[in-house]
Amino acid sequence: MENIKEPFIQELHNELSIDEKLLLKIVVLLHDTGKGRKQDHSEVGAKLILPFATKLHLSQALIERAILLVKYHVLMSNVAFKENIYNEKTLYKFMSSVKDIKNLRLLYILTYADINGVSETTYNSFNSKLLHDLYTSALEVSQNSDRITDASKRIAIEKRVKNSKEFKELPKDLQAKLLRVESNLFFFKHTILDLVRIAKKAKNTSDYSYLIHRENSLSIEIYRRVPLNVGYLLATLRHLDVASMEIFTLFDDLKYFKIEFIKNVDGDELKEVQELVKKAFDMKRIVKLKEITIKREEIIIDCEHSLTHAEVKVNTKNQIGLLAYIMDIFEKLDINIVTAKIHSTKHKVRDSFLMEKQNDICNNVDKIYELLTKDSK
Repeated sequence: MENIKEPFIQELHNELSIDEKLLLKIVVLLHDTGKGRKQDHSEVGAKLILPFATKLHLSQALIERAILLVKYHVLMSNVAFKENIYNEKTLYKFMSSVKDIKNLRLLYILTYADINGVSETTYNSFNSKLLHDLYTSALEVSQNSDRITDASKRIAIEKRVKNSKEFKELPKDLQAKLLRVESNLFFFKHTILDLVRIAKKAKNTSDYSYLIHRENSLSIEIYRRVPLNVGYLLATLRHLDVASMEIFTLFDDLKYFKIEFIKNVDGDELKEVQELVKKAFDMKRIVKLKEITIKREEIIIDCEHSLTHAEVKVNTKNQIGLLAYIMDIFEKLDINIVTAKIHSTKHKVRDSFLMEKQNDICNNVDKIYELLTKDSK
């Protein structure tokens, strides 16, 4: 490829090996060979390039790259020009198709060549900036292969959800809202029927609503738009032993909580639980907690978890009221927990909390450490 006017793209092209430059020439020449067919021309072109690349005795790795580049040759421009490229979910979804950094670089150069091939004026400073911003942001998230894998899993689940009878029966606006839920874990942990049920319940919730289940042990589902005194609720129910807790931000400023306990209740105790849930929406209520001990070395705060989220991990001894204590501190710091994963045994707990990077929390990491460990000094 000659006469590349963008210095940055020229630099990327210069760094390619001889075989990679040959591959790029082949893809630039043949990426639109699928046009004129009934099927998507990118899909058809990906099939047509295989025998050609094979005859040139390219390595299997390069042939696979050629197929991927032809299949997704319009992806980068579509994402850059039509989607929110500053949204983390968009970036991980994009990289789940692109796969790796090498493909990202090749696709960037191919996209530049494809747009320039339309006319000299089609590639302008505006779309140049969008493409460059997408490239640099995607390059950053590409370092996190686990999240890219999660994005691929999310895409596969969404396809199954969209094809389900139950999802198709939802109103169109509710379908869109459900698919926009940011948490991948929300989709991983729930069946299609559960996802639809939760979406319906959330839509019909004004201030708050809750469901109590007692199949094998007690579990509480809470849907709320108004503040919830999580520390109070967990503290008053600590004798039932929390087994796990999920916190997901859904849509329309609504959060979904599910707390599962090891023990169960019945009769008068069930009525007491119902009353405690209602009282938990009074933010003035306070429960005196027993002394909790957490050492600084038992806490990991990862502010580089992703572009928009930080993670706090606590690996310490199991103590009655521990979760209530931690959540109470997060509430005091106005930390918005997106997802919480609770794992406890008789003697140890391994809890992780995913939180939004807001209220300058990553510049106040020492404050989080200080409050979590204040009773252990």
